[in-house]
Amino acid sequence: MGSYVYRQIDFKHPSFLFILEDKLKGLLGGPFFYNLYLKTFGLNGSERVLDFGCGGGTGSVCLAKLLNTSGELTCVDVSKYWIDKARHRLRRYGNVKCLVGDIRELDIPESSFDVISIIHVVHDIAPTQRQSVADRLASLLDRHGKLFIREPIKESHGMPVSEIVTLLTNGGLCEAQANVSKSEYRGIFGYEN
Repeated sequence: MGSYVYRQIDFKHPSFLFILEDKLKGLLGGPFFYNLYLKTFGLNGSERVLDFGCGGGTGSVCLAKLLNTSGELTCVDVSKYWIDKARHRLRRYGNVKCLVGDIRELDIPESSFDVISIIHVVHDIAPTQRQSVADRLASLLDRHGKLFIREPIKESHGMPVSEIVTLLTNGGLCEAQANVSKSEYRGIFGYEN
């Protein structure tokens, strides 16, 4: 296997290019990047959903639209800058809350979510911290819930599929479904019932 490169990104103080990328995602991301993928979750609308690493909330808006008033969406990001953007984008949804902080330190009870969505986040976590984050996410998933993960897998930007699967299986989850392309891994995990 080649050598994957981890590049630490300062999400708390985003660069101009990162802010520009978010604006483009806000304009085009829903229809072209998020909507079709999120519809594969098969939500009935009443689920408790965690959007882990929500960034500026473009994908979160798409998730919020898939929920009805009995569903709940919790958006989490380590960056106050991005959570403020997400709060602004999600301001019209009364069943959404946005939390800033490290998922391992937030006061969220175990088994709180029916669905966890992770889109292009784990590869940006320091390799030494990935397992403890995966363990925490697994603990937040309801025993009958599903964790959906989408990660880039190119050596120049991403992480190996084997590491993604190992992190989540070490956390106690089982891979239920996977789709691997040249550039991206998409998987569904849950507890063995």
